[in-house]
Amino acid sequence: MTPVTNRLFSAAGLGLAATLFLGAKDFPDRAASAARYIYFLAGVLAVLSSLLFFQSEATSEPQERWIRSPRHFFVTIAAMVGYCAAIPYLGFFLAGAIFMPALAMLLGYRSPLFIAIGTGLILAFIYLVFVYFLGVPVPAGIWEG
Repeated sequence: MTPVTNRLFSAAGLGLAATLFLGAKDFPDRAASAARYIYFLAGVLAVLSSLLFFQSEATSEPQERWIRSPRHFFVTIAAMVGYCAAIPYLGFFLAGAIFMPALAMLLGYRSPLFIAIGTGLILAFIYLVFVYFLGVPVPAGIWEG
């Protein structure tokens, strides 16, 4: 994309973020957790749109390949299907704790410490933001009871 196109899309994203933010102000008190989620989405959209606005110029090649490694692409798709199938049975966090290291190993990462720290940080972030702060229920799987 050209810098002008980037700025147009980022302006649209900022407008959408503002609309989301203003629309969430009209939510009733009983939907406070839903409003917090909309505020979160609006904030993320505003930050990403701002980054796009200040991006200097397009850095893509003339013939950019969308899939650089077909093997990695299909391994990732298969792992995602398995992950989605496992969530109802194992629960969101246990399935994630299995899926993330398995996918990292299948894609060629070999540092167990890096994989463990990355998995732990991502799952902790998801728990803090979505479960603790926003109150979004996640599937418990075998932990339900």
